[in-house]
Amino acid sequence: MSSFRQTVALTGSALAGIKQRRGSSCVTIVGVTTAVGVLISLLAVGEGAEIFTGQKGARDTAVVLNRGATSALQSVLTREDVSVIESAPGVRRSADGSPWVVATTVVSVDAMKKDGKRGNTFLVGFSPGVNVAQSYIRIVAGRQFRPGLHELTVPEPLTKQYMNMRLGDHISLRGTEWTIVGVFAGNDTIGDSALRADAGTVMSAFGRSTYQIATVTLTSPDAYASFKAAVTTNPAISVDVKTGLQYNRDEFGQLTSLVDFIAYVIGTVMASGAVFGALNSLYASVDARRTDIATLRAIGFSNGPIVISILLEGMVLALPGALIGALIAWLAFSGNVVDVQGLVFKLTVTWRLVVSGMLWAVVIGLIGASLPALHAARLPVATALRPS
Repeated sequence: MSSFRQTVALTGSALAGIKQRRGSSCVTIVGVTTAVGVLISLLAVGEGAEIFTGQKGARDTAVVLNRGATSALQSVLTREDVSVIESAPGVRRSADGSPWVVATTVVSVDAMKKDGKRGNTFLVGFSPGVNVAQSYIRIVAGRQFRPGLHELTVPEPLTKQYMNMRLGDHISLRGTEWTIVGVFAGNDTIGDSALRADAGTVMSAFGRSTYQIATVTLTSPDAYASFKAAVTTNPAISVDVKTGLQYNRDEFGQLTSLVDFIAYVIGTVMASGAVFGALNSLYASVDARRTDIATLRAIGFSNGPIVISILLEGMVLALPGALIGALIAWLAFSGNVVDVQGLVFKLTVTWRLVVSGMLWAVVIGLIGASLPALHAARLPVATALRPS
């Protein structure tokens, strides 16, 4: 009999016998389910946190900060700076000639979470024209804030996280009462983490006279080089320019790297536990069949097909665990809102994570089955046939 036919026969026999080995098989499946479920849940945090690196953002945006600033909180742009930026080449304009330039000022504000704990979020003031440049922002309840008034719009995730963030609620900031006049839905970007209001009103309320950054929508990604050259060499202003993607990576790259590191470290620890669980159960399964395996070897079955059949058995037991773990992670965590130091994002279980979980399950199955497979192949026939 050829090695291929031997492998098929042995694999079929092993899989058919799983029903008689329900206990050990369930131990393997549960171990893989736990490992994959935890891994995908943790990686879903990293997937959601990708909004901070700008991977889902537009490629035709540029961010302007004052020269030398390493973050938005350190940057200062005057109204004159913004006027020069608006007149630069490469800036996209509306039919009436209005530039798609949005200057913003950011302040951190205290808020009370629904669990009674104090937290903080961000209030971002936007210059006129934000509704055109950020048309993807959809008001799902109420209306947009109006310039000159103490009015706010709130992202949907914050209405679920904080108290007094519903439409019509009033919150006090710096001794001034602000009214929530609208709830908006964004496009899963960092902008979904902040309250929004008119920039002039925010600066007046918080004693400021300058913006911090200006976000520019360009006519095309190719216009970035000419725009950057024009504003960075203009002697009237002193600014640095970054692409929107680079700005987000610089600001939040360390956060996403930390999240990914934690996810993979904990996932690896859980996978190691699953490997040992699979190893024990498969060892028990193989040991229970050692007389049958020795008999097969005695009548001419080769070691190679025996090893392969046990490896395939481990993989087959691991795959249902991967599917169950992925399903549990999706049902329990996908879409949940996470708040990290005022930055809000959603846990996201994607098909890419499911595929990663399946690959981890295959590796767990192979590692867990490899040692008992080699043990079964190397065990002398006479020893295997000896009564326990």
